[in-house]
Amino acid sequence: MLFKRIHIKNYRNYKDINIDIANHNVFLGLNDVGKSNLLNAIRLILDREVRKNNCVETDFYLRNTEEPIVITLSIDISDYQSDDTAKIRAKMKGVSLSEEEILYIRLTAKYDPIEQIAIPELEWGGNIENLYPMSGSNYYEIDRIFNVIYIDSSIDMNKVFAKNAKKLIKITDQDEDLLQQIDNTITELNEKISTLSGVKVFQERITQKLSEYRDKDLLVSIRSEIAVKGLFDNISPYIQKIGDANLYPTAGDGRRKLLAYSILELLSETLQESKINIFLIEEPENHLHKSLQIALSNILFSKKGFAYYFITTHSPFLLASMEDTQLIRIHNDDHLIGNSTYYRIPEEYQNFKMILNNQLTEALFANKVLLVEGTSEKLLFTYMANKIAPNYEAEGSLILQVDGIKFKKYKNLLSKLGIKVIIKTDNDLRKRKDNSYSVLGFERCNGLSGTELLPCSPIDTDTVERKRKLYDDNISKINEMSSQHLIFLSRCDLEHDLDDVIHRALEEYLGTNPVEYLQQSKSYHMAELLKHLTEQDCKDIYSHDNFSCLKEVF
Repeated sequence: MLFKRIHIKNYRNYKDINIDIANHNVFLGLNDVGKSNLLNAIRLILDREVRKNNCVETDFYLRNTEEPIVITLSIDISDYQSDDTAKIRAKMKGVSLSEEEILYIRLTAKYDPIEQIAIPELEWGGNIENLYPMSGSNYYEIDRIFNVIYIDSSIDMNKVFAKNAKKLIKITDQDEDLLQQIDNTITELNEKISTLSGVKVFQERITQKLSEYRDKDLLVSIRSEIAVKGLFDNISPYIQKIGDANLYPTAGDGRRKLLAYSILELLSETLQESKINIFLIEEPENHLHKSLQIALSNILFSKKGFAYYFITTHSPFLLASMEDTQLIRIHNDDHLIGNSTYYRIPEEYQNFKMILNNQLTEALFANKVLLVEGTSEKLLFTYMANKIAPNYEAEGSLILQVDGIKFKKYKNLLSKLGIKVIIKTDNDLRKRKDNSYSVLGFERCNGLSGTELLPCSPIDTDTVERKRKLYDDNISKINEMSSQHLIFLSRCDLEHDLDDVIHRALEEYLGTNPVEYLQQSKSYHMAELLKHLTEQDCKDIYSHDNFSCLKEVF
């Protein structure tokens, strides 16, 4: 079973949006773009507890009650070896042919102005043009298939435990002797309570008082009637350290939240034989320290218990362990747009999954990303940004170092999510077997743009002057590459391009041969330069054609 697509029309802030989805989904976006409403749309179609509340006027896009709310969910059921596919097909007899590979579930809610509500109605089938009304009214067939587990950002562990304790803790035959002991203990407890001195004194006084009204031969006897009406009504979870007899309350928000997730995962395991568990999780990072967010990331993205989920988040740390995940970015330009792409870690990066994810995930929350090759570029451009446009990150811009090898992977992924990608790369050369030099920088630009815009004939020498001549001879095409594809090529490399702009300042700050100095111990020496750069230096660099990429970011 594989989730494929959700199409939402006229629901809350969605006029008409069509989004590719998968079994593992993460919704990204700024506040108030509709991530929670997207989760609600999924709940409305799959969760009886939400559906039974019907829809009201404010659920309609711009209160347009003339048009119905329509939500359509598409699920691939072509994998006949899947147990979950079998659960679906077992309930679909008569509404889908065996050769049909997609199940369509459509919810329609038409507003009744007299009743002032819209009652959701469900249809399903294997042909989108010919769906069948789903049997049931308050309880539909899909409610026998899917178990929706909704987890809000402020999940209450005590409520979760109290609600589900009876489902999770089962009495077995081997508990009979222990239950009898509990019963005997309660009987003994009741008898002891009746013998308390205060109870005896009260019995005598109330008996005497009663005798003043009528029968003097009656006695009042006080008896305790403690009974276990609900064996698990008053139990609570505590934490006990191994080797320590003390019990510790689950008081910390982070600890309580992780314990609540553990309880819900156990609950889902009790139902997975008969139903398909769908987790809908809102901002799970709330109240969790960075380290606990990373721990939760490992649970959500690695455990088999979370086979199907839809998560909203604002935290890059929560995505530390993500893999085989549909990334869905909701953004609002002129109207709400949902871009999505499937993220799978390439085999060659599997051993560095967390490092790769940490580099990438921050960019997923940006509107514009400048990709740079190395640490020197990252240090310089970040410093300049803080001088020239100190609010650049708040406005959705980011500078991301890709270590010279991941330009294409990052560009493809981020572009598919509707994120503006700007690339700054060096005018590199590479020696060939015949002692000529391939124009590696030009080739890289062509590859990233998917064009043959820049000439790629080898050249004879590898000198700074030759690189500059190569650049100057092709300046019109390089400018076209920049304007059309946002790929900016250095005239030579960072250090020489910087020297073109502020040579005298570099000599003053770093001594003679500043380029050679910057190219040695790059990170350390660049950090040293930044101690001297003035705001005017930053403005001169920003204004120069060698660094026109920065104007696209700030």
